Amino acid sequence: MDISFDYYKIFYEVARAKSISQAAQKLCLTQPTVSKYVQNLEQELHCRLFVRSKKGVALTPEGQLLLRQVSRAVQQMDRAGELLQEFADFQSGKINIGASELTMRYFLLPYLERFRRQYPNVNLKIHSFSTPVSVSALSAGSIDFAVSTTPIEGAEHFFVTPVEDFQDIVIAGNQYIFLQGKRLSLKELSSYPLVCMEKGTTTRRFWDGIFKNCGLELHPSVEVNSNDLIPPTVLHNLGIGFVPYKFARAYLESEELFQLELDIPVSRRGICIVQNPQHLLPPAAKALLHMLTSERQGGTGSGCR
Repeated sequence: MDISFDYYKIFYEVARAKSISQAAQKLCLTQPTVSKYVQNLEQELHCRLFVRSKKGVALTPEGQLLLRQVSRAVQQMDRAGELLQEFADFQSGKINIGASELTMRYFLLPYLERFRRQYPNVNLKIHSFSTPVSVSALSAGSIDFAVSTTPIEGAEHFFVTPVEDFQDIVIAGNQYIFLQGKRLSLKELSSYPLVCMEKGTTTRRFWDGIFKNCGLELHPSVEVNSNDLIPPTVLHNLGIGFVPYKFARAYLESEELFQLELDIPVSRRGICIVQNPQHLLPPAAKALLHMLTSERQGGTGSGCR
């Protein structure tokens, strides 16, 4: 008996809905078309599948037996279609990401390069957001996820996944060469001009917290809005700078600047993936997230004395 799968699909939907009209609506067919398919299937199988009434339709014993046999096949076919659609979505679509300058340059770019090779037709939109702005954008649903640095405030109801860590350091130029090799307290540092990120940034909150834990308050002489600007500002002897090591590495290796040693440990900070659990991610974004979180690294402790 050679019966088209379409007949079984329509039978399955009518049996689930217990209504020809509702099944027709779901299948985007007319009610007479669905009725004709059911009638043709009954003729081919030489049995009645439904008992019709004003309230809808009910399965006959033969209909119940057929439903048990075709349900799994229909569900598998539907799932196959979903998988193919997901595959198609991986090859296109759009991903919105919030990322700071540090996470973009020193973590995210190599992954995006690899992702682009796998999915060349996915449109990537990178928003240059600080961590606080990224948290607000996640709440508003305007980005799919954020790649942010700790400390992260206001993310209590979000998923936060650590993926890498990094170290903040203190740097100085040749005007302060007499401090090289000394173990300095924050109180001693405070007697010199200081260069750091502006208020409201994550890096500034981090250093404000370190000073506060030691009973001090950070009063910089120069504030900038980018970590990239701190090493050249220090190079021109405008003060002693607080910066993630990655931004100062080239200056340290060329010996244009040197690192100062503190008498307290400075805890490592984390790079984290931040997600809003109420925001449904498109398939392409899920694929990128899996790539970003497949290898995790941990951090270290902190203290003040």
